[in-house]
Order: sequence, then structure tokens, then C-alpha cells
Amino acid sequence: MEDFSFNALTALLWANKLITGLVISTLLAAILIQAYWDKVGYFVMRVWHGVPVIGKVARLSKQSLMLDAHGWPKSESELCDAYYSRYEKIGAEDVDFFNKSESYLRTIGERGRRERPFWVFALIFMLIMFEAVGFAYVLVPFINQNLSANDQSWMGWLFAFLLAVASAILAEVTGRAAHKNALISKARHWWENDSDSDRPNQLKELPGIGIKHTDSDKDGKDYNRILARINTNHTVTPSRGWMITTGIWIAIIAIAAFGIRTMQLKSIETEMVGSPHAFAQQNYDSASPFELPADSAAINDQADKQTLTDKMDAIRKASLITFIVLSVIYIAIQITSIWLASIFGFAGVESKTAWEHTHKFSSGEALENWMQSQRVEIASHADHKLSKLQLKLAGRTTTNAQQQAALTTAHNRSFETFVARKQALPGNPQPVAKPVSVPVAPAAPVVAEVAAPVPAPVAAPVQTPVAASEGLDALRGKDLTAYSEEQLATISRVKGHALEDVLALRAEQQLLKDFDATGA
Repeated sequence: MEDFSFNALTALLWANKLITGLVISTLLAAILIQAYWDKVGYFVMRVWHGVPVIGKVARLSKQSLMLDAHGWPKSESELCDAYYSRYEKIGAEDVDFFNKSESYLRTIGERGRRERPFWVFALIFMLIMFEAVGFAYVLVPFINQNLSANDQSWMGWLFAFLLAVASAILAEVTGRAAHKNALISKARHWWENDSDSDRPNQLKELPGIGIKHTDSDKDGKDYNRILARINTNHTVTPSRGWMITTGIWIAIIAIAAFGIRTMQLKSIETEMVGSPHAFAQQNYDSASPFELPADSAAINDQADKQTLTDKMDAIRKASLITFIVLSVIYIAIQITSIWLASIFGFAGVESKTAWEHTHKFSSGEALENWMQSQRVEIASHADHKLSKLQLKLAGRTTTNAQQQAALTTAHNRSFETFVARKQALPGNPQPVAKPVSVPVAPAAPVVAEVAAPVPAPVAAPVQTPVAASEGLDALRGKDLTAYSEEQLATISRVKGHALEDVLALRAEQQLLKDFDATGA
């Protein structure tokens, strides 16, 4: 197989540079998308929402103006739903969640671990790929000897690639299984050496405990706490299946490659023995033009045969040593890959989630601030698209009074309002605490009882909103969009206005300003 070389591969790739570029670009794009799928997917969604004519905002603006149960146009609710799913994924983790994540990792013994860096996996894959090329160099010619040199070259590289992929995957899975087996063995060791009277007679798989409830078994046995955070078999024993499979795979590849190389060497030796003149032609060409005596010719032939034998022995020994070294290198690369896989990654069910919420942050406050910034960013993106949709809907006409009222009060609807509405659903535990913490319910009956016998207090609250309304009318002549929320809070406190009313007025002014900017 003369053309199976890096030069031949380079020539093939350059001859098909368009296809090569497309394949390489596709692979790189797939790797980047896989690594940053959440960010890429969210970015694509935002771009798609803003595409004219066929984008989500453009299509929703042409839909019916039907209202949902909360008085929102269904198109606005559908748009906010798309961002709420992302908003909800961020969660509401705080300092307590950060501390529980660290406790979860510490309990299972994975506090100092991390995910396997991509460069480590790429390095091992490249090493295995180079070794697989050497195997493919001698294996491919025996697969189909009727192939052309060009086809054999492509098949050789394809075979080497598949061999490298299979070896890398098996090494990765085996390494992770080795780490998990180490945790199970540690738990069993602690259980066997537990001298307490309440020690269980045998270990069993326990109900899983997540991060949020990691402190629920803080007084339990250490080995039970580990088993409650990993998946085990019914006997709670280390599993050797992947290790045995990988060991058999490595042995087959190493022995098969060595055997085929040895047989190829044997065929070369047979050819040398069968046609010794072909290898000694150079000596014959430089021989004397005079015919040697029979005795001298016999001595000369014997010397040539001895030289050929010595040469064959040297080639055989060097080749065998080379083949052994190549097989040992492959085995060493596989063992190294398994070891690297065993020191990276996690065996706990929620260990990766706990690691993701702790390794980038120095404290729980840093995690909380980051998540808050993410929620604010998502809310701003949602409000931007929602305002664009509301501007498009404002230009539509309807004879339905409720729909017309909903269009004219668009400034009261924001993504923050939508989030509060979603969290107030019965299935969400968060909103239950909100109304309970606000002492509004007890105040209502007191006002009712006082208002019944004494009519004077009733007039006082009526005048307050009137004054506030008059004050807001005075603010309508000012451009509130130039002030930040903190500045408006100060103005509201000094002037005696409700901050919610001032913010609503600013939102209305901003909506009208954006509407005028469209040139409608």
C-alpha cells in the first residue's frame, strides 16, 4: 500500500479542498454548538424572534387579538413564555444553595474534582489516532486486496479514525466506571468496619437525595450518605463489565496488530528466500566479467546466502521489537486515557450540577449576584421583544371593548408582570410565601369596621388618589424616560407619589416615544 501516507492524505485533501473545508467547518461548528448549546440556542431564538415578516414577533402581531384568562393578548403571553422557560432554568439559587452544593460534593467525596477539559480528550484522541494509523497501515491491505491504492488510502484513514473513536470512548467510559467503583468500594469498606450495633446487615440501594435535601441525612452513616447520592446495582458491588470489555478490546487490537505485522514480515522473508537473486543483484552486477572456478563460485554463493541470512535475521529482530513497542505504546496510551478519565468527571447523580454552581464562584453571594444578573438580562431581552410586539399590536383596530382596553394599557404589561403571574400558579411553591409575608389581609377588615359607623375616614382615602392623580398629571409634562429607576424612586419619595405609578407613566412615555420613532 504505497500511497497510504501523510503526503498521500494531504494530496487527497487538497484535491478535494472544498469538501475538506466543509467537513472541517461542520465538525468545528458541531463541537462549538455542543459545548455552548444553551448560549447558542438562546441567541438563535432571540435572532429568530426579531426577523422581519417571518420572525416570531412578526407572526404573533398578525394573529388574533384574543385575550387569555388574565386579560393579556395571547400573542404576548406566548412570546413571554418562550423567555420564561429560559428564565426558569436559571432558577432561584442563593447562598443556601451554594453551601448545599459544596456540602453535597463534600459528602460524596468529589469536592476537588472537575469535568474533563476538552484539550485532554483531544490530546488522547490524537495520540490514539496516530497509533491507529500505524495499525491501519498493515491491516487495510488484507481487508480487500482488489481495491485501488487510492481507495485503500481512504479506507485506511477511515479505519484508523473509527479505531481511535472506539478506543477513546471505551477508555472514557471505563475511567468513569473506575471512579464510581472506587466510591462503592469505599462505602463497603466503611460498612464492613462499622462496629456500631445499629449497623445494617447488608448494603442496599437507597432513595436518592438531591442537593436541596442534602442535609436531611447529615446524622446518618457516611457510607449510606454516599450510596444515597450515586446509582448502584442491586448488590451494591463494584461493576467490572466495562473494565473487562475495554481490557478485551485492548488485548485484541494489540495482539491482532502484532500478529498481522508478524505475518507480513514472514511474507517478506519468504519472498527473499524464494528470490535471493533479486536482493543480491547489486553484487552480481559488480562481479568480475571472468567466470570463476567452481570452487570459488561455490564459496561466493555460500557467502551470499550467509549475508542474506544475516540480513533477514537482523530485519526480523528489528521488526519484532518495533511491533512489540508499537503495541506497548497503544496499551500505554489506553491506560493513560483511562487514568485521565478516572480523575475527571463525577459519579454522583447531581454532582455535576453542584459543581457547575460552585466552581466558577468564590462564595454564595457571587453565585446569587450572577444568577440575578442573568435573570435581569433575560428580562430585558423579553421586554425588548414584548415592546416591539406591543407597538405592532397598537396599530391594529378592533371593535371588542376588552381587546381595545388591553391594547391601550400595554404599558402595564411587562415580562416582570408575566413572571409574577406564572409564579402565582398553584404548582409553584414560591408565590405562596409572598402573600403570606405581606400583612394586607388583616388590615382590610379593620378599615371596614371603622368605616361603617364613622363616614369621615371614608372621605380621606378618596382624596389621596385624587391628589396623586393631579401630581401625576403634572409629571406628564416631563420626560421621565431620561431618569433611572433609582432616580425615579427618589423623586417618588420626595413628591409623595407611588413608585409603581411613576414607573408605569415612564413606560407609557417610552412606548409612545418608540411608536413615534417608527414614523407611523
